[in-house]
Amino acid sequence: MKREIQAFIDAAEADEIQHFTADTTEKAFFKDPDGLMAPLAAFIREQIGKDQLAQAELKVTDTDVSVRLEMSVLNLPMQDSKTIGKILETSEEADLNVYAVIETPDINVSGLRIDALAPADTYVDQAQVADQSLHDWLGLQIEKLQAAETNKDATDVQKADAVKPATTKPAAKKPATRKTAAKKPAAKKTTTRAAAKKPAARKPAAKKTTTTKRATTRKPAAKKPAAKK
Repeated sequence: MKREIQAFIDAAEADEIQHFTADTTEKAFFKDPDGLMAPLAAFIREQIGKDQLAQAELKVTDTDVSVRLEMSVLNLPMQDSKTIGKILETSEEADLNVYAVIETPDINVSGLRIDALAPADTYVDQAQVADQSLHDWLGLQIEKLQAAETNKDATDVQKADAVKPATTKPAAKKPATRKTAAKKPAAKKTTTRAAAKKPAARKPAAKKTTTTKRATTRKPAAKKPAAKK
């Protein structure tokens, strides 16, 4: 099954697409994804047989999860069909493929995952192989969603634990008043310095007594005239 790329872009923008929609809950989706996606796969095969472009969507109503099967010429969602014209030569013809798409903030940073399941003709001719590919793909996406949910629960618990000690922090401010009271002994340092200065004034008195002793030792030099007799 083929389409001219520009013809596909025009059809997508004009919403000349056959649509199928079903609703479910997260619990039911996690429990039986294959059973819930089976009507979507059947609808896509029916439209391929009619040479019609098609999109089938499963909405998980109690979450923001959307799981879709889409036909396209490139691994981009139908909603981004304008981008295809920037990547491929629009005058050329291309095979139509069936893609599995999941959209939710919890799946990855971009909030979207899209993977090819099979060319449109193969999706009909080798239905079992295509369904197995969808089964494996759904399993991987559900694991990611469950892991994200577990991480959220763990993060919420950590945040709750972190908030509790915050209420006891103001009690730790009481010792701050004791620290200011401990600064009073600083006044004792001035008394010790004053006492140290008094002995320093007594040292010059000791030097005066030594100068008087040296003056008395010089008197015997007057005995020299006695030798002339």
